[in-house]
Amino acid sequence: MTDMIERVAQAIFAKDPESLFTIHQARVYAIAAIAAMREPTGAMYMAGGIVAPSAHLADKDYKPYGTRTIGDMAAKAAWEKMIDAALENE
Repeated sequence: MTDMIERVAQAIFAKDPESLFTIHQARVYAIAAIAAMREPTGAMYMAGGIVAPSAHLADKDYKPYGTRTIGDMAAKAAWEKMIDAALENE
């Protein structure tokens, strides 16, 4: 279990201490939440100043501008590696 999974699980668990969630269930949800973030949304691309690939043109928040650069692709690859590291051993 990585520190990020534990951090997200604790946040889920603490959000509603009266819920019937166990910390184990919160960890399962944390893993799913982190995994869902692996592919950035159009809004995330825009916030990072990155041009999204054409697959994200359907994303309602994405407004295309410019052409993708090597830096854009490197930023996306770095993001994916960070998410993968957060999910390591899962």
